[in-house]
Amino acid sequence: MLTVFDYLNIAFYFAFVIGVGLYFVRKSKNTSDYFRGGGALPWWVAGSSAWMAGFSAWTFTGAAGKIYETGFYPIVLYYANLGALFVLFFATARRFRRMRVVTPLEAVRLRFGPGAQQFYTWMRLPIMVIFGGLGLNAVGVFMSAVFSVDLVTTLIFLGLVITVVSLLGGSFGVAASDFVQMLVVVMVAVVISLLAIAQPAVGGFSGLLAKLPAHHYHWSEFNRPAFIVFWFLALSLGNIIGHNSIDGSAKYLMLSTDRDARKMLIIPFFGALLGPVIWFIPSLSAAITHFDLAAQFPALPFPHEAAFLATSQSVLPKGMLGLLVCGIFAATLTTLDASLNQSAGIFTRNFYLPVINPSAPEKRLLIVSKISTGVMGLLIVGVAVVVAWLRATGRAGGLFDLITQVATSVMLPMAIPLFLGLYFKRTPSWSTWTTVLLGLTLAWFVKFRLSLGSFAWLPGFDGPYLKEETTTFYIFATLFIVAPACVGWFFFTSLFYDRAPAAYRAEVESFFARLKTPMSGAEIGDGRENVGFLVTIGNLCILYGGFIVLFALIPNSLAGRLCFLLGGGSIAVIGFLLCRIYKPKVALSATAQTGVRR
Repeated sequence: MLTVFDYLNIAFYFAFVIGVGLYFVRKSKNTSDYFRGGGALPWWVAGSSAWMAGFSAWTFTGAAGKIYETGFYPIVLYYANLGALFVLFFATARRFRRMRVVTPLEAVRLRFGPGAQQFYTWMRLPIMVIFGGLGLNAVGVFMSAVFSVDLVTTLIFLGLVITVVSLLGGSFGVAASDFVQMLVVVMVAVVISLLAIAQPAVGGFSGLLAKLPAHHYHWSEFNRPAFIVFWFLALSLGNIIGHNSIDGSAKYLMLSTDRDARKMLIIPFFGALLGPVIWFIPSLSAAITHFDLAAQFPALPFPHEAAFLATSQSVLPKGMLGLLVCGIFAATLTTLDASLNQSAGIFTRNFYLPVINPSAPEKRLLIVSKISTGVMGLLIVGVAVVVAWLRATGRAGGLFDLITQVATSVMLPMAIPLFLGLYFKRTPSWSTWTTVLLGLTLAWFVKFRLSLGSFAWLPGFDGPYLKEETTTFYIFATLFIVAPACVGWFFFTSLFYDRAPAAYRAEVESFFARLKTPMSGAEIGDGRENVGFLVTIGNLCILYGGFIVLFALIPNSLAGRLCFLLGGGSIAVIGFLLCRIYKPKVALSATAQTGVRR
């Protein structure tokens, strides 16, 4: 499936991402630099990183398989994010930045006390490792199919690469590589989508819509309307709670002002709005041109998850399939390296520093941060291998259903008190962990003790039930049962607020005073220290874009050559513009610093 040009593309990509990590290895002078870029990244860099961290290879495997089977149905999942982004923009983003912390769980300590901080530390770390393993498994499925290599071997290799990149570069390396990789992923996806609908068997966008299987338009064949509506509402509410909880503030802590914290949402918003249109087309085209993916990918336990790859193999010019492989890996790399960075931050700043060594100097904390990044990476690889075994033996469903079920059952109870606690202050410290335990208990009850048949007496809920209906039922039933109970309990605990220690109540008042106070000029700085970082991003774009342009020399059709020329050229032009804008500011900053020293 791959040519020597594809392998050359892949080799350059891995050398590029490791090189970025090596370049930024000395950029982080303390844990603030390592975990949040010193709190001075430009909004467009943080916004790009946030959007890239919001999707992964699962978009091109698990979600692609769902699109192949059901058509536009998964668009419900993507657009359920829009409400959360609106709430972030109008209410929460500025609060996140005004917390003035290095990691989100430090804000948990300021709001709920050290006990809540430790509770979330040891609840959050295993969850991040599990989700990291699921994400790594998603990209491993894709890579294994492309290279015809054993899945476990693939997972180990990819996991080690991700760990090394995250360990070396810290948040600066993550942010820089995220921006370049965002451009690569979008460019490759756009090329594949355009070539996919241009296939004679598809016949353009109108032909695509006309030739799709009938069941792609009749969702009632696999899920009744009432279930779809409840599913969308549950996902939307769950996203609002999750994205707006203190635990989701990591990317916003990287910005210099609370105004920038709002501006950075521009990129995730348009990405969420327009991205699905691009991601869907190749998988929808595969439903027309590739009827039997099981025969094409016999080694995969869920062959429909290779729908995106199948179309790509058919339409891409020679050499670009390797670029797609890089783009798919980039989508997961940006998610997992951010997850590793945050996991290391949780351990170092929220356990090692306050519990083991409160007087640890920054140099030692930086060393501990890198060691914990490596350990977390190895744990994620282990989880990914276990998930692969479970799926191979039929003990775990498709990636689409698996991830959404785990997210709803586990993440929702964790997020509710951290969402409400950002706006309502009259609760004791134990309101957090008691709310979480109540939510987890109810989620377990819904999953293992509640049957869909118990609701057959409701209009529209009578049996028999299809597989998709059962899956979506447990998702929205979990949210509609867990969320009201947790919210009610959280507010009930406010009756005991006045009995809380005076020191705790004083800390809560201080925390909310922070949220009301905009960032001052002294806190913001003049941004000169990161101008060189922006020039570096520009140079990286020129380097990667120029490399892609060289592939226009490969013997392809004119259209194939243009794909490389225009795609790589657009990335290089963006890099050139960044250098043109920020290089003069580097010189100005150096002159100003020389004047200060004199």
